[in-house]
Amino acid sequence: MEPAPPREITAKELVRQLKATLKPRGHRTVEEGLAVFRSSQIATVMPDANLRAALASLAGSPAQGSIQAIRDGLFSQVVFGTTPNPNAIAQVIAAEPQPYIVFNQRFRYEDFRLLGRVFSHETLHSDRNLNANEELIASTLDGAYYGQLLLEQPQLATSRTELSRRSNTQLMALLNTRDSRGRQRLIQSTGNVLPDSATPLPSFGAAFLGITPNGSTATDPTSTPGNANLDFFLSAITDTRQRGAEFNTATVRLLDIRQAWATPRERIRLARLLKLRIPAPPATYGDPRA
Repeated sequence: MEPAPPREITAKELVRQLKATLKPRGHRTVEEGLAVFRSSQIATVMPDANLRAALASLAGSPAQGSIQAIRDGLFSQVVFGTTPNPNAIAQVIAAEPQPYIVFNQRFRYEDFRLLGRVFSHETLHSDRNLNANEELIASTLDGAYYGQLLLEQPQLATSRTELSRRSNTQLMALLNTRDSRGRQRLIQSTGNVLPDSATPLPSFGAAFLGITPNGSTATDPTSTPGNANLDFFLSAITDTRQRGAEFNTATVRLLDIRQAWATPRERIRLARLLKLRIPAPPATYGDPRA
């Protein structure tokens, strides 16, 4: 688990990679991403070019609400530094008059597209309140975005840096959280979603909500406020229209029954990309090519 080693990161190379990343999303998205990267307003908040490219890479995606959160001044600054939790990739720091985001300097040289996934998570936090539901929902949404990103840029899964490995493990747990019919779930599954791990995990949700004495996923009855970013991100991932969503059990249950971020075929593509074992479907499932 070694982060990307120190390297020169030039603005010219970032622009080239940013254009290639956003091209599948359309010409207008490319222009929007470049405008974000070159914005003097955004550069004031985050002077580091790699972080600006990370934010710009979210243009045209379900996570593009992160861009508006920065433009609206919800965070005073976004910088590389020392996170209070040394194992964290990034954290929102409560401060007056506005919170700020600090990315662990350990990941300074990671690919900006991987940092973009982290950006999509951190900008969902907007106040001092935080509960297990909020962390689970934010991690589900950024994991879903990462899955979509790999469908566009599969090489990101094989860079073997620490951030790539941690992102892959998160996506594996999300993909493996399925019911007996193979449907994507969040708090219900048919077995350990981290195969061969030292500590079995019954579902993706259990990593945040905990595990009950009978081995199922626990719940958190508390709620924290949502925001416009959550509404947009959640709507895109569930293919619904959300307004006034909160970080609560209702949102967890919505994600448990409805995750529309990838088709069954695309999930299998991702499983193969992650080198997961894919058993042959039972004959009762019908045509295995479906």
